[in-house]
Amino acid sequence: MTQGKFRYRPALLMAATLSLAGCLALPQASFMLGRLALQSMGVENVRIGRWAVPIDALTLEPTALARAGLDMAGMPVSLELPLSLTPPDAAPDINLTGYAWQLVVPGAEPVSGDVDEPIALRGGEPATLRLPVDLFPETSIREGAPYNQKLLALAQRLANQQQLPAGSTLSLTPRLDSDMARLIPAPTITLDISGPAEQTSAPGLPTLPNKAVAPIEDTTSPPAPPTNRPQPSEM
Repeated sequence: MTQGKFRYRPALLMAATLSLAGCLALPQASFMLGRLALQSMGVENVRIGRWAVPIDALTLEPTALARAGLDMAGMPVSLELPLSLTPPDAAPDINLTGYAWQLVVPGAEPVSGDVDEPIALRGGEPATLRLPVDLFPETSIREGAPYNQKLLALAQRLANQQQLPAGSTLSLTPRLDSDMARLIPAPTITLDISGPAEQTSAPGLPTLPNKAVAPIEDTTSPPAPPTNRPQPSEM
């Protein structure tokens, strides 16, 4: 009977070792997700409906496009964002089931979405993503000449620069499988575009831009200036 007890000890020891290894790998995977480097590699395939916006487009005339049969009422500027997602060199391998994203571009309405695409992350190796985006000009009316002009201006800027304009912010939240998602909180990685060749990637929750606050007017009246009273003359 005693030998039967000892017979199960190696199996129990092996199970405990595997369980401990899994518990140790969870914090390492969480640390890796918090240090993912997100980089934008430009803007591609800028188009309005079926019409591809040329890269060297200097002026786009709404009347000429209307004569060509392009109705721009309610249409967005469609584009693709190639992205690079790179984990740290010593990070363990991990598989994502997709990601949620948010994009803010100056002059356009904020957009967001969710991509169901498996992504294999390997330490130090960049994983390339292609994010399809539809941008609408920042206006309440999506038809008429004012909308067409804003739509063409947005498309022209994206096609000519071939990258997100300065002031753009892209936030990406990786999505884990159901078992791991219950144990590891997935961070949100925010990419700020500050210039033509300047972009910074940082983990954490996306922050909204600070709203301008009007200065508070001082309604109190200034103190009255001191009056110079004449001094009595010496007798």
